[in-house]
Amino acid sequence: MDISEIDKQIAELQKKKEDAIKENKKKAVVDVKKLILDFKVTKGDLRGKAMKQLIGENSLNSSLKN
Repeated sequence: MDISEIDKQIAELQKKKEDAIKENKKKAVVDVKKLILDFKVTKGDLRGKAMKQLIGENSLNSSLKN
């Protein structure tokens, strides 16, 4: 097996990975939307402390500084 064959396999696997991520992301969005509707979650429910927990306080603090 030469390097060009390995590069081709890597490219094919990368494409499969991207497709799998895309498909899983679609399912996750559907699941989250259903949960939001089921539990009647509002924007207010996601503000403040809850939002910090979701994205992590450090991420929030660093994004606010920029």
